[in-house]
Amino acid sequence: MIELHFVLEGQSEEVFVRNVLAPHLEKLGVYAKPTIVATSRARDGRKHRGGGDWEKWATDIRLRLRDRRPVVRVTTLFDLYGLPKNFPELGALASLADTRERCEKLEAAMGSTVGDARFIPYLQRHEFEALVLAGLPALGELLDQPADKRGFEKLQADIGETEPEDVNDDVNTAPSKRLGRFIPSYDENRSPEGKDKPYFAEEVTVRTSLAVLREKCPRFSAWVQALEALGEQKS
Repeated sequence: MIELHFVLEGQSEEVFVRNVLAPHLEKLGVYAKPTIVATSRARDGRKHRGGGDWEKWATDIRLRLRDRRPVVRVTTLFDLYGLPKNFPELGALASLADTRERCEKLEAAMGSTVGDARFIPYLQRHEFEALVLAGLPALGELLDQPADKRGFEKLQADIGETEPEDVNDDVNTAPSKRLGRFIPSYDENRSPEGKDKPYFAEEVTVRTSLAVLREKCPRFSAWVQALEALGEQKS
């Protein structure tokens, strides 16, 4: 069995890996081990969402690669939007308009910097919340406040026929920004019980089938396919 370490930005990604990807991959002989990347903290003690420090991220990645057993692999689930300023080649590639190509080149830069063939770099185009947009029916089922329902209709109209991974990375129109702008409860980022957790992102991505997420997010699907293929490799 392959031991696949996921180095992740936050709690939503961790819940998604544990509850969606891990059970799927385990059937193929790939054992997922998610962990949230080292990050700075805000003044109130909460972890920052996104951003961070590449050097801390790289330390987490390399720490897991110190295990030299041939069964070990490491991958990432970082957002293209809001990458730390010291991310490899970020400045040089910032003007590249085609974000598909930008993702590929930034992933290559990340892989080159880490320098280990067992590392599978991945950036979500443009944010993890693209998967939430791929699961809009599940989001609609979770909303019970009139303002949220009205906002949900406006969100659907705003996105139109745009594919989830094509929703851009502008500071005002990135997936998370649109969700927060149209749906008040989503912007508050709390569960109905008042718990401080990214309730909607977690619930939507868990309730939506992996098959649907892959159909609507082809780049994400290609990454999952690469992880599935690890099960075919002999340790």
